[in-house]
Amino acid sequence: MQFTFTFISLTIVQLVNVAAGNESCSRHTCHPPHCRCPAHSIPGNLRPENIPQMILLAYDDAVNWDNWHYYLRLFPPDGHRKNPNGCPITASFFVSHNFTDYCMVKKLHARGMEIGDHSVSHQLPRMWWTDASKSDMEQEVLVQRKHLAEKANIPIEEIRGWRSPFLQPAGDDLFSVLYENNFTYDATMTYSFPKNLYSPVLWPFTLDFGYTLVCNIARCPQKKYPGLWILPVVVLMDYREQKPCAYVDDCANMPRDKYEAYQMLWKNFLRNYRSNRAPLYLNLHSPWLNTDYQLDAMDEFIEKLTSLEDVYFVTITQALQWQMNPTPLNELKDFEPFQCPKFEPNVEDRKVCQFTYQPKTTRDPNTLSREKSSADNTKLSDNAKKNNTTNNKFQSKITKNGDGDSKTIHHFGSIQSEHESEATSKGNDVDDDSITVHHHHNHKTHKPWFLKSSTGSLSSLEQHYLQLFLILCFLLTT
Repeated sequence: MQFTFTFISLTIVQLVNVAAGNESCSRHTCHPPHCRCPAHSIPGNLRPENIPQMILLAYDDAVNWDNWHYYLRLFPPDGHRKNPNGCPITASFFVSHNFTDYCMVKKLHARGMEIGDHSVSHQLPRMWWTDASKSDMEQEVLVQRKHLAEKANIPIEEIRGWRSPFLQPAGDDLFSVLYENNFTYDATMTYSFPKNLYSPVLWPFTLDFGYTLVCNIARCPQKKYPGLWILPVVVLMDYREQKPCAYVDDCANMPRDKYEAYQMLWKNFLRNYRSNRAPLYLNLHSPWLNTDYQLDAMDEFIEKLTSLEDVYFVTITQALQWQMNPTPLNELKDFEPFQCPKFEPNVEDRKVCQFTYQPKTTRDPNTLSREKSSADNTKLSDNAKKNNTTNNKFQSKITKNGDGDSKTIHHFGSIQSEHESEATSKGNDVDDDSITVHHHHNHKTHKPWFLKSSTGSLSSLEQHYLQLFLILCFLLTT
């Protein structure tokens, strides 16, 4: 009698929870392939030694001459760095609009790289993204996806993922935009480092039952988004194994030489490899590669892992496709999502696009800094758009599919002079064999005002400072 009463009570509570929408995520309520609860368990109940260790390299921000040569070194255009199935290794790039050369983006995509959405403005301050409204996020998410599709000639259905700048989510104002516009995944949400250094790592999961983990960075989503995947930003450990960091380039204890940089990458790899073999998430910004020994360490790390028969460098989408269809290691050579790109890795696509966006800025447009004038970070109001349609709108022609058909893109931005347009057009012919020439050609040489040629005119303020400078020199010598 007591057992019957207890069973009926539990059943009633469960029915009330279901009716109220409080049903929890479990193997009884969440069924693969399009639903997954947050968990450390291996999909398909496979053993760790029978699955691939997937490496997810993800680079954020603009793609341009400042980082192009790094990507060519790490991912050679001839495709000689291969996964065990004989296909070239791949990575993911979350691309923002400002300073991006879309011809380079197209070339990366043609070589099998995944291109994700990383906003139009990437604006400061960080809290702007936390407080952003749904209309703000529509502007940032959807307009940048359109830029990637039209300017880099990428099918819009292949732009599947989003990452917020500074890993700052905007709660349901962001996730409702992703869900309503058929994005496959978000790669913004951070996941804390486990207490035990070699504890199993979290696998990607869906929001069928909402976001149930600890909210490390507000605002986290509160609603349910069935089928929308979360690619968790699982924090790494620095080379001393002391302090966690979300990005490779964001560790408090930065490596001091190649050995320490390599050890940081290698130890984080072993954490996944020796536990549940969840994907290793290596997120970074390209300036980390500016330091020679860090670039050398990353290069050696990739070279080492490509010699292992159970390690695959894949895109985020490829990793999710494996998770939705868990396939044993010995069957991966026939696994369709891991097959080679259906185009030549050395594809020449000079004529595919002719557009680089360089916003009006107080600094040299080739700088790595994202600090821009306030005008860059402020969207045009509706009235401003109406009043400045003639002055602020310029057109760029993009050749689609290399077939000679051009499409005119209308884009709001600063007006380019004839000289600037010509320079931008020349700089967009991406040639792997002439990087040095183009790279130095695109960087201007700046001189202090007091070293300018005497033939150049000085402003009255500059003349005043020059007079003060000469007087000071006279006083010091007397």
